[in-house]
Amino acid sequence: MLNNGKLGEYNINGRTKAMVACYPGSGSHYVKHVDNPNKDGRCITAIYYLNLDWDVKRSGGLLRIFPEGWRGDKVADIEPVFDRLLFFWSDRRNPHEVQPAYHTRYAITLWYFDAVEREEACRRYKEKDAIPSHH
Repeated sequence: MLNNGKLGEYNINGRTKAMVACYPGSGSHYVKHVDNPNKDGRCITAIYYLNLDWDVKRSGGLLRIFPEGWRGDKVADIEPVFDRLLFFWSDRRNPHEVQPAYHTRYAITLWYFDAVEREEACRRYKEKDAIPSHH
């Protein structure tokens, strides 16, 4: 198939293993961050939520995304409801946070790799390890 795996400037050729996150409640949260701030190869974040009968007013746990270029208080608030699948760019375009969760909150996350960026990141990592340290 012509351009199979292409998405804009990206050539998606792999992904990470799935990461299961469990926020145990009691106000557990994750501070505002960017998944890939340093060009490690991750270009798309995929999150699948596993929370049956989630009531965000009672349980909290919103994913709040601060999309680049949105002005002022404009954010995207995503409720972590059962069977929801979410995709967003992993780079600095989408800083995000998990707001305090008051009940146990589950999500499965994985990241898709851009072939060129991932290859360059691995090369940088190998070069860093190959440099002898001087004590």
